[in-house]
Amino acid sequence: MSRRDLIKTVSIGASATALSAAGALSLAGHASADDLIQSRDSWGFDGWAKPVPEVDRAERTTFVVHWQGPKRNWVKDIVAGDEIENGPGAPKQMHEIAKDDDGPGIEYNFVITQHGEIYEGRGWDLLAGAVEGFNTPAISAQVHIREGTGPSREALDALAALYRRANQVLAEARPGGGRILHALEVSSHHAHYDTECPGPDLLDWVKNTGPGLRAEADARITPPAFPGRDAFQIGHSDPSVRMLHLALVRACYTRHPDDASRPNDLFTEATRLNVRDFQLAQGWTGSGADGYPGPKTWDLLTR
Repeated sequence: MSRRDLIKTVSIGASATALSAAGALSLAGHASADDLIQSRDSWGFDGWAKPVPEVDRAERTTFVVHWQGPKRNWVKDIVAGDEIENGPGAPKQMHEIAKDDDGPGIEYNFVITQHGEIYEGRGWDLLAGAVEGFNTPAISAQVHIREGTGPSREALDALAALYRRANQVLAEARPGGGRILHALEVSSHHAHYDTECPGPDLLDWVKNTGPGLRAEADARITPPAFPGRDAFQIGHSDPSVRMLHLALVRACYTRHPDDASRPNDLFTEATRLNVRDFQLAQGWTGSGADGYPGPKTWDLLTR
């Protein structure tokens, strides 16, 4: 039986602990995650057992919170009685378990310990592996606790700092890559898969602290400037077209598909028709609904 199946079948009996006060402290704390994040090399990363694809940063939409799981989570721990809570052993344990489960290695983008340490797993640019069916848009953050153990204040402060840093990093413009236009949604593994993860305490944090963090982050993200009409010509590639495609997906204007499996930099006839649908929905006509973005179309789609 796989690790996921074991997690899914174990009954979780931990009672919920209110974390509203701790959440407020996390919101108030502005520690930089850069001061806390430790690289894969710091915990003895020994490579991937299988290739892990990269994800364009523009495709990230959601910050997904996890825990380590119930006391009796998978067979290796039952046999070994291994309860690593802090230090480099935490991400290393997750890495070894994932490889034993025939995966590439550590499934989380980041692992947070009770001491408030943040360890890089798959980082900002590699596909998450812990949210089945939702890995591309997810930045997965695991708080390394078990059933019956509440997250420490240090862990929650680190979680908030990591969320803030995620939005800063993913919103930065960089050559050849996309960027997010809006703050990441704060969510839980439970919201995307039939699991008790991340447990009642962290679910409370997501519900009560997440919205405030997101509003704070959204206010700090600057919408991209209109790149000019030359960026949007049939058959022409431009990084702004990828942003346009993602904005159309978010706004649900994708009635005209093209051959690309994922948003890319190429402005096609399908792109033009989807933009035209959006423009018509605004009540525009004539040259205002020709399918070629101008400043007003760009502003409405990306703001």
